[in-house]
Amino acid sequence: MMALIAAIALQAGGGADCPRASAAQRIDSGWAAYRRGAIAVAAAAFAAADSVCPGLPGPRVGLGFTALRSDSVAVAEGRFLAASRSDSTDADTWYGLGLARRRLGRPREAAAAWRRALAIAPGYIDAEDQLLALGPVLGAVSPPPLARPARLQLVSRTAGERFEVSTDGQAWHELYVKGINLGAALPGKTPSEFPEDEATYAHWLELMAGAHANTVRVYTILPPVFYRALKAWNEAHADRTLWLIHGVWAEAPPSGNYDDPAWKGRFRAEMLRVVDLTHGRGRIAAVRGHAWGRYDADVSDHVLAYILGREWEPSSIHAYNAGHPARTRYAGRFLAVDRGTPADVWMAEQCDYLRAYESASYHAQRPIAYTNWPTLDPLPHPTEPTRLEELALRRRLGLSTRTRLKEYDNDGESLDAMLVRTTAADSAGYFAAYHAYPYYPDFIGLDSSYGAARSAEGPSHYFGYLLALRRHHAGRPLLIAEYGVPSSRGDAHLQPEGLDHGGHDEAAMARSDVRLTREIREAGLAGGVLFAWLDEWFKHN
Repeated sequence: MMALIAAIALQAGGGADCPRASAAQRIDSGWAAYRRGAIAVAAAAFAAADSVCPGLPGPRVGLGFTALRSDSVAVAEGRFLAASRSDSTDADTWYGLGLARRRLGRPREAAAAWRRALAIAPGYIDAEDQLLALGPVLGAVSPPPLARPARLQLVSRTAGERFEVSTDGQAWHELYVKGINLGAALPGKTPSEFPEDEATYAHWLELMAGAHANTVRVYTILPPVFYRALKAWNEAHADRTLWLIHGVWAEAPPSGNYDDPAWKGRFRAEMLRVVDLTHGRGRIAAVRGHAWGRYDADVSDHVLAYILGREWEPSSIHAYNAGHPARTRYAGRFLAVDRGTPADVWMAEQCDYLRAYESASYHAQRPIAYTNWPTLDPLPHPTEPTRLEELALRRRLGLSTRTRLKEYDNDGESLDAMLVRTTAADSAGYFAAYHAYPYYPDFIGLDSSYGAARSAEGPSHYFGYLLALRRHHAGRPLLIAEYGVPSSRGDAHLQPEGLDHGGHDEAAMARSDVRLTREIREAGLAGGVLFAWLDEWFKHN
């Protein structure tokens, strides 16, 4: 607790003949015993103080906490209530009363007590934590007021096809992204069961920096201890700082309706939470499957960029485009689309929404993108028929149409970051972010023009694909936000250069990842983010 005070004895109450100095000494002794876990000794000291100065609130507060530690919860509630009648302005009294009422199964009354504690002592972090644990209905907590900076806070920006960063607000230098994706699912845990201790994240960050990474990417909101560990690392290692690319997670929209009010509202609320927490002002109430808590570590000085969303299903993009054919333009404050598909417009609108919030709330900007992948790239792929094209071909050739087709039409829909332009109000820039692997979709390994490419590592379909992507995105940073090969026992897709979807031992996986890392740089891209820090033990292929 922030305010289990040892000098509470001189509060009002106790009568004119109360030996306050003697009572204060006993209260001091009680708290000292309490902190070392000697609860019976602490209770005796508080009781002695109460006997020499009846009615003094300090001893009753102490007796309330010792009763809680002894599982005498109803007794504790009575003690805190008695203390509140003697002095209603002590935040610890209301905090303790909230603890008692929560354990008695009265969360609404507990929330009222903790809010009373916060009204008396704004920033009482233990009361905030307890409230947040109650969930969003009872436990909503607002951070303290913020004075918006007069000057634009700009620590990163795009410059041509590269990222630039500034740590002093004056000099800019290029940052080639050497990143690692951090999925935090330990063996036996689900992806939403995050480690809760700061030491785990501190160790991981140290190892990442030791591998010469300069960037860590997270897909979703992690527990507060991750951001505290990141801040501590960067403050202690100015020569090996780690920049953060923060994602905003989204599940697939219902029936491909990206404008579904409930779904879109949740997605946008998550954007605001991400922005707030990176500035050390996040207060997220507990929700199952979501990290929560008091986000008080301001890491905004090393947030390189935001990437919205996930690998969007082509079927959902098709459904949205078909349902909104007239939506081809968007004019936002920071981003605009003069002509594009409805899905292009929607993606630009969401990026603009996040940027507008960060600008209005914190007078800050940083580069932004949405997640894309080869399945939705804007390039033509003649070796990749859509489902309808394959069925028509089979009918024309007299082949059976009763066959298992691919999970997606990998060349039927597209998202094109080049259709988005920045406005005069935009200072941070826009970029393209791709999850691009050498083995999927099949067109990467089948296209003869890609196969004609050769990197310093040798013939490479993947290198050829990267060069084609770069040509399309000329003038804008292109970040490969996921790449690598898995060490799974199964092999789901073959690849001409042996960069298969699985079937590698760990040494072979490492050699392949080294090759891909070098080819991304040789292709002239803005950087790459290796997938992933932890094996995704919960996946199968």
